[in-house]
Amino acid sequence: EKLLVFESAWKKEKDIVSKEIEKLRVSIQTLCRSALPLGKIMDYIQEDVDAMQNELQLWHSENRQHAEALQKEQSITDCALEPLEVELAELEQLVRDQQDRICAVKASILKNEEKIQKMVHSIHLSSRR
Repeated sequence: EKLLVFESAWKKEKDIVSKEIEKLRVSIQTLCRSALPLGKIMDYIQEDVDAMQNELQLWHSENRQHAEALQKEQSITDCALEPLEVELAELEQLVRDQQDRICAVKASILKNEEKIQKMVHSIHLSSRR
């Protein structure tokens, strides 16, 4: 009877160990299936990083070229506009001067109208007497 109990316990242990070994085998196979693509990806990572760095350098270079071209165009535009801005300032000053003259003439006209009104009023008063 002890032998049967011992044999039964041994068989249970053997089954448990077999199941654990099977689980371990499945886990190892799953790990290997996952690790293989990961290994292949790792082989190409450096190539991808190098390609991205080259592309980044290309974009930086193109950005510098466009910035320089923009600076040149801005300089050309500023040089072309400088005489026009001077002329504009002169014209604006002429307009202000003309407006000042117009205001002076209007003031003179108003003074003359007042004088005329006073003369007319004094003539009118003189004629009533």
